[in-house]
Amino acid sequence: MGWFGGNSNAPPAKVSMVSEYKSEPKQQQQQQQQYLEDLPPKFEDTEAPSSNIPSQRAPAQPTLVDAAKSIHLSDFTIDRFITMPCFREAMITGFQAMGVLGVITFLIRKDLNKSLNWSVGGFFLGNMVGWEQCRSLRRRSMHMMEKAKQEREEKNRKKWQELQKSQGKNDDMEKFNEFNNRK
Repeated sequence: MGWFGGNSNAPPAKVSMVSEYKSEPKQQQQQQQQYLEDLPPKFEDTEAPSSNIPSQRAPAQPTLVDAAKSIHLSDFTIDRFITMPCFREAMITGFQAMGVLGVITFLIRKDLNKSLNWSVGGFFLGNMVGWEQCRSLRRRSMHMMEKAKQEREEKNRKKWQELQKSQGKNDDMEKFNEFNNRK
């Protein structure tokens, strides 16, 4: 009888082969491949203007007034705050501190005004503590990541030197260094 109530004596359905795919010859594939060094540069490689030319002076250092002028009201939107790395953690810590200090102060003093004042203060204190704690953790993890990267590079450099000593060839290393040091 089968699963769908069909005739059990009927032959199974045939599956047709998909014939729409056409493989490209290897010569066309090789012509389409582009490497980064074959492409033109996106940006100009210009150096900073030299200070010995009087018509081209180095740009002046930005001041605090310039920074104040660059602040706009559109900088203070919820979307910008939400995308900040430690904003969420700081807000959660602030709300927790607000709740704890507000409730405990209300239970002890039975005064709503004092408990509201303490809860607002706890909110700001919790925000600062949460922000600094999160930033400290981020700095520590970035430091560890840099340290691991340097150790990996040192390990790879040592392996490369051992490989070169065992093979007795130094041409590949010279080409490697020349490629990495080009400007």
